[in-house]
Amino acid sequence: MEYTVVIRKMPDGMYIASCPIIPEAHTQDETSEECLANIKEAIEVSLEYRKERGEEISQEIITKKVKISI
Repeated sequence: MEYTVVIRKMPDGMYIASCPIIPEAHTQDETSEECLANIKEAIEVSLEYRKERGEEISQEIITKKVKISI
């Protein structure tokens, strides 16, 4: 499975990663590469936990970027 992740650089220089379809999967680190590795692990752990509990495994149907002009 593939999931969309969002990595943002914060004003303090830290990186924050999240997975929009799996809200409990989020992490932070000092580099974007470390943050990406961490979010992959967070997603895996979250999905394993859901599977053990018999909960639904979320799957993305479509992702689309939307351009906004302010």
